[in-house]
Amino acid sequence: MNKRPTILVAGILDTKGQEIKFLAERVRAAGGEPVIMELSVGAEVGWADISVGQILSQVDQSKEDVFSLDRGAASAVIVKGAIKIAAQLLEQGKLAGMISYGGSMGASMATQIMHTLPLGIPKFMLTTMASGDVSPYVGTRDICLMYPIAEAGLNVVTRTILNNAAAAVVGMASAPELEEADERPLIGCMMFGVTTPCVLRASKYFEHRGYDVLINHAVGSGGRSLEELIRDGFIVGVLDITTHEIADYLLGGVLSAGPDRLTAAGEVGIPQVIAPGGLDLINFGPKETVPEKFLTETDQPGRGLYVHNPTVTCVGVSTEESYRIGEHIAKKLNAAQGPTAICIPLRGWGACDLPVPDKKLGWAGPGPGPVWAPDPNHPQWSLRAGHFIAALRETLDLDKPNLDILLVDKHLNEPEFSDLMSELLEEMLAGTWKKGSHQDLPYIVPFQ
Repeated sequence: MNKRPTILVAGILDTKGQEIKFLAERVRAAGGEPVIMELSVGAEVGWADISVGQILSQVDQSKEDVFSLDRGAASAVIVKGAIKIAAQLLEQGKLAGMISYGGSMGASMATQIMHTLPLGIPKFMLTTMASGDVSPYVGTRDICLMYPIAEAGLNVVTRTILNNAAAAVVGMASAPELEEADERPLIGCMMFGVTTPCVLRASKYFEHRGYDVLINHAVGSGGRSLEELIRDGFIVGVLDITTHEIADYLLGGVLSAGPDRLTAAGEVGIPQVIAPGGLDLINFGPKETVPEKFLTETDQPGRGLYVHNPTVTCVGVSTEESYRIGEHIAKKLNAAQGPTAICIPLRGWGACDLPVPDKKLGWAGPGPGPVWAPDPNHPQWSLRAGHFIAALRETLDLDKPNLDILLVDKHLNEPEFSDLMSELLEEMLAGTWKKGSHQDLPYIVPFQ
């Protein structure tokens, strides 16, 4: 690759031409080599380094046919061709970074192309859509979004912003090489605030044994990222301690990771050890955004309301919902091809699910955790856990030699529970795990 990094500068040139041209000039001034790619959906401008015609030749389409379509349909065709050209440039060593400027259409088109570029390739998107929900644009990729103040026009404000953005992407593409480091196998792990003690202890366990641990934040995009990284071959084993994104998916919360959560490890066949971390909660935004249905049920066991901060409100998962979640997870695990164990802590699934205050486990009080519901027959155990286990008992295929369940008379954030999960996964990675491992521990309750 040239010392001057080649930066793909993309945009809808028939409406943002002067801005894209200026952006390319500033990339050159910052030390990069710009290549302008045209994403116009209405007419070809004729001066781009990579024209719409060249892009459409990749998908056997003509400009005339595509420009006769509505903008949405035209953009989909152009993106397909642009993705192919970006891949070719990357293979030829002619793409060290990508930058774009646009409104909603331009941002949608450019970030779709960025999604196909490898992790680590700088991706910089200037769009006024960056002031709102950016999840459709960022998805699960390392895309940098910047709010450019204005959607169009070159003036004292926008020139400064575009100049800064050009310098930023060239700087990222010119970053010094990382020093050589031992390449350690990577463990995938999911964390949320309520499961932090468990996750951090497990992470240290594996780091001391020659592994790196990737801790994803379980906010929807985190779970989707983990599933992608598994399918891309980055992950050798999964400590799926925090699975609450499934509750949000099934019950209408705002942190859903979608229907594919908890599928990749099973499909690929890598070891996985799973817990219901955070599955006691459904997550919403400010309190006024919580659906009325949930607010009218806070007198039911476990349905408590917890205002975490002004922008995050949690509602407890009911016993009936816990059963539904258990059925859903069991069906996912029944399809697993590799070693799989699910560990169920009977004394609570996170910091909000505790019978008494315990700062080490995440709840300082006063009183029990806001979503705690005791089992009348075993007051130290969670009523929610009992319904979840009942669903597993009904649905889980325990005749499979690669699938095991452990009922643990501990809270999820207790050290023993974290160590149990870590030891099981370590055995699986070493190839020594067999179904029934660790069932003889004094705090394991027989699964009957």
